[in-house]
Amino acid sequence: MSPGSEDFPRFFAHWEPQVRRYLIWLEGDPSVIEDAAQETMLSAFRYWEKLRGYEQPRAWLFKIAGQRLGDAQQARRKAGLSTDPFELPDRVRIEDDFAARDDRLAILDAVRKLPPQQATAIALQWQYDLSLREIADIMAISTGSVKTHLHLARKALQQQLGESEGGDL
Repeated sequence: MSPGSEDFPRFFAHWEPQVRRYLIWLEGDPSVIEDAAQETMLSAFRYWEKLRGYEQPRAWLFKIAGQRLGDAQQARRKAGLSTDPFELPDRVRIEDDFAARDDRLAILDAVRKLPPQQATAIALQWQYDLSLREIADIMAISTGSVKTHLHLARKALQQQLGESEGGDL
């Protein structure tokens, strides 16, 4: 192990769940999420000497997580497996009396059906309450593009969720 690598387990314990929560917004298949999260944290370990000096490593981690998710989805496509959320079988949902849980699942399903840039922008804003600048840094785009992606995402979600509920949001 390299000098300072004893700090990595603490870093991992803090950031791995956040990376996983971010990926859940973008992908519905648990095995793809698992692969992308593991590859992200493996990259963090490989670049630990550089990464440990960052005051806020979130932008680096989420950018890498998005790339590793794309890699995992591409590998899935090459294997002839679906990555289209419309083609994935419905996930088994544990029935409960909490309508809020069903609402959250409907929102996640709707976000996963958005184009990738829109889904990424909305996930970063809703899950982590990031500023436009922080989202732009993670996505490597301008703040104006972030605003556009957020606007289009909200509009699409309103349409999707409004239609599924039979009314307006």
